Amino acid sequence: MKRLLLSLFCATALLSPSLAQDATDVADMSNAQIAAQARDLHPAALYLLASRLLYEGKGQEAANWMYAGQLRYRFSITAGGDEARDDQILFSALSEQVGRPVNEYIAGDVDEWLAAMAWALEWDAQTPNNVTSKSENAEALANVRSGLERLIADVETNRETIPQEREANGLENR
Repeated sequence: MKRLLLSLFCATALLSPSLAQDATDVADMSNAQIAAQARDLHPAALYLLASRLLYEGKGQEAANWMYAGQLRYRFSITAGGDEARDDQILFSALSEQVGRPVNEYIAGDVDEWLAAMAWALEWDAQTPNNVTSKSENAEALANVRSGLERLIADVETNRETIPQEREANGLENR
């Protein structure tokens, strides 16, 4: 998985040379280093962390970081406007390659799923974002955060039917 994610990072080097250097640096970092430096890293690094954690069997922690990465990535793209259009390609790839397996795991327990999304919102609120300015892009941040809050509300509303839908789709409930 590490090789796949590094390949995705590097493939985007054609679009963003600075991201390619960041990807090489992040690939050499430990999980603890990524978590400690998350405020300064491109949101894709949080997907790498989530992927590693899922592989290590730390599904809750993986979901926490994946949702934090998703929140920061959506914010970066929204705040970046047309200039961030190319970043959408990497975001989509990471959402499929990392987000889908993490979501398949975490949604197997609705309470854990809700906890992961709430953790991401809280972490983001308490942690500076040195990649995309929260103050200069307050409206974009509010919109992205409200999207995750709506997802939390939707999951809470459908908490009784989610396990049945998962079972019908051949997915495990924990």
